[in-house]
Amino acid sequence: MSRALEKELLASLRQSDPNEAYQAIASALTVKGDTLLEIEILGRSHPLPPGVHLLKDENAVGVSKLSLVQAFLVARQLLMQYQADHASAQVDDISAATAVILLMDPEYLTAANTRKRLLQQQFELGAPLLDLVQREKCFTDSFLTSPLHRHSKSPTLWSHRRWLLQTARASCMSLIDVPADFVNVVFVSAQRHPRNYYSWCHARLLMDIMSDTAYRSQHDFQAEEKRILELAKQWCTAHHTDISGWTFLFFLLVVRDSALREHCSDIFTDVIQLATSLRWSNETVWVFLRSLISSGQMSRNEYDVFNDKLEALKSSIGSNPEDLSVLDKARTWAETYRVTS
Repeated sequence: MSRALEKELLASLRQSDPNEAYQAIASALTVKGDTLLEIEILGRSHPLPPGVHLLKDENAVGVSKLSLVQAFLVARQLLMQYQADHASAQVDDISAATAVILLMDPEYLTAANTRKRLLQQQFELGAPLLDLVQREKCFTDSFLTSPLHRHSKSPTLWSHRRWLLQTARASCMSLIDVPADFVNVVFVSAQRHPRNYYSWCHARLLMDIMSDTAYRSQHDFQAEEKRILELAKQWCTAHHTDISGWTFLFFLLVVRDSALREHCSDIFTDVIQLATSLRWSNETVWVFLRSLISSGQMSRNEYDVFNDKLEALKSSIGSNPEDLSVLDKARTWAETYRVTS
């Protein structure tokens, strides 16, 4: 069966025009605008008619996997020619080629670095940096938030976005909208790939940017901080088994020294009420709760509430040893490491 499929794939590759596939996919990926694309790779379960390489409906793009393989071969050849002779191609052509390459392989570092150099060259030739960074940010965010297998957790793509933010941070801070980046990129990517280390690291970078004097002079940062805290809590309770989200929420409340610490009590009350009413006994939630109650930001009364709620939950969940072990460990940890004010 495996060999038959391989022969079928090779036959399909020989029968279709790779340049035609490249042009179709490159055109779809390089549409100018500020709307994120939602890209999906279509496998054998979604065959397309001969000569059709993708499906497009507004911002949704479905790319044939076979056509993408063909387009990648053409794009890689164009990039190699450009590396040998930079005068051999136009900027738009190489930008399109690297877009196709990164769709096929998000860890193709040469393609990502080439896009950085192209952006710098265009800026040196007089193109507005704001427009350049905005367009590149939209391209990168489309890959990070699309339902693709590897892109939402790609260290290369997240590093590329970090570079774009640092570029904007130095020259055009007005481009950065931290709450919008959380809603449109960080939370979406974290949902695409659970426990997304790179997405939540980027969230910490965004909070660092929010601390800049230049950013605060252009934004109501206190209102934005509160909004991000509320959004993070909502995300965590909607994905309560994702430890990375809870860790970031703890970072906002305790690790990051800010006015958000005054909301520890409210967040604790909301989360423990929800955890006990929905009978959440998973370790992720209770690691967050025992860490928060032990952080030194909570009162003795709240510590008593923690123990009472924990015992009530133990009585209601039955005798599952794994669930009981999670709750017992949370209580023991809090008893051992609780910081008293």
